[in-house]
Parts: sequence; C-alpha cells; structure tokens
Amino acid sequence: AYSTIAAERLFATPSIMHVNTFEGAFSAIESGLCEYGILPIENSTAGSVNQVYDLMVSRNFHIVRSIRIKVDHSLLVKPGTKKEDIKEIFSHPQAISQSGEFLSSLGRDVKITECENTAIAAKMVSEAQSNTVAAISSELCASQYNLEIIKPHIQNSKNNYTRFICFSKNLEINPGADRT
Repeated sequence: AYSTIAAERLFATPSIMHVNTFEGAFSAIESGLCEYGILPIENSTAGSVNQVYDLMVSRNFHIVRSIRIKVDHSLLVKPGTKKEDIKEIFSHPQAISQSGEFLSSLGRDVKITECENTAIAAKMVSEAQSNTVAAISSELCASQYNLEIIKPHIQNSKNNYTRFICFSKNLEINPGADRT
C-alpha cells in the first residue's frame, strides 16, 4: 500500500513487515514485533483518516516523524482484461472516495467492494479466478502483482496528497522536527 512508499522514503533501508489493518500496525508495535508503524493520517481531498486518529487517542503512542506523499491511483486488472469486462472493483474506502468521479463515470452497475488497503485489493485481483475484477491501487502494486494499468490517474484531484505518520511507543525528537 502507499504506507510502504512512505516507509521507503522515511528510512534509508527499512525492514518492512506488512499488516492488514490499521489496528494491526498498533498491535505489532505493542507486541514488540516492530519498533515503528506508518499509517495515513490525512488526505488533501478525502480528509482525515478518523480510524487512525481514534487509535492514536486510545493508545499511548507518539508521532515521531511524518511525510507527505503524492497519491496517484490507477485502475489495475489482470493482463488482457478490458474496462467493459469489469463487474467489481476492490479498494480501501479512502481510495474509493478519492476516485469517486472516475467511478461515477463508469455509467453502469459495477460493484464497489471495500477492503483493508490498496495492496490487498491488488492482491485479490491477481489471485482472482475471473477477469471481471479490478483494483484501485498504485503503480507499485501493478508491478508487484503482475497486473496491468488500464486507467492511470483516476483520483479526483491531480494534487492528491496524503500525510503519513511514523509512530512509536517511545518518544523521539528527530533533528529538524518542527511540528507539535
């Protein structure tokens, strides 16, 4: 998911462990499996990621870094699938919200199914037995899951940015920190 891109920009050589849910990132740190978690906190077009804010409030964690990433959604399919073949699209609720104009433009009944994140959506398409499914995800996921991009840049705004936070159980103040 886009959190992987954020991790790769925040850390020189990150050792990344993937989890399926926002809650899973907090649990991985609590159990000692990870030192840091990286999650989206707000998007320029879809607003706050309230579930992450709620988890931050309910747990005793500290934001130690943040980064702003340009989010560019694409419609991914199995090789050979045509746009008119698609009957169901998988993605995270934020990505669905950020791509609402494109989804409305399809002009036909296409089922929209929410899932835990955009990477899981791409994986579901790659593992599907049928060529009637698609995912709203990143170009990175297209290459990772051997999918084709049949429609790039489907987000509502070309200036679609998400701020990701890096959080930890331990308070750290990094050089150059300038936010509360």
